[in-house]
Amino acid sequence: MLARATVPVLCYHQIRDFTPDDGPEARSLTCPPTLLERHLRALTEAGMQPVTSPQLVDHVQFGTPLPPRPVTISFDDASEGQFTNALPILQRLSMSATFFVMTVVLDKPKWLSRDQVRLLDRAGMTIGVHTWDHHPVTKYTGADWAIQLQQPKAELEQIVGHGLDLFAYPYGAWNAEALENVQEAGYRTAFQLSDKPLDPQRPLFTLRRLLISSSWDEQDLLARLQA
Repeated sequence: MLARATVPVLCYHQIRDFTPDDGPEARSLTCPPTLLERHLRALTEAGMQPVTSPQLVDHVQFGTPLPPRPVTISFDDASEGQFTNALPILQRLSMSATFFVMTVVLDKPKWLSRDQVRLLDRAGMTIGVHTWDHHPVTKYTGADWAIQLQQPKAELEQIVGHGLDLFAYPYGAWNAEALENVQEAGYRTAFQLSDKPLDPQRPLFTLRRLLISSSWDEQDLLARLQA
């Protein structure tokens, strides 16, 4: 299983143009739509083939074959531009992606609405859970596990009308207690970031993702995927 957990998974955040109010951190996590399209086109031109997160998990867990040079695309947090800007690009390029949603922001200005989450699902995108309010799981105690893991899962399942079993750790942070609670909450897998190794006992709950920076052009992205 560990040997199969090597498919690159890209992690994007806000998909919009920069604003004068964006500081360095916001700019790093903000990908202009034109850059996103350049990135995605570069992947296919390099011979990489997008696969869904469920396909990736089937491959890691069961050895289900994937096409040559697979790559998975994901978006975190549920900002509005993921629907208004990213979805049309994905549809134009016939690509699928996973959207990890934190539910505290739904229906608020500049964030996804519940209807948009439903439409993403109906458009063939995968919906995953990203906690209620992005509080890191390493700080949870008591009722936090239900508030952050179970309730957002149930809410999103009600929105899309079917079960959901993918989770992404806020900030990519996790610990042993988190792995147990994520599994007990009914998730099939969970994603961290690429700066930590897989947990050898629970690799499905520590799958790695590459955090994408807006400072990367197409060549930078491909170079990091080849590293």
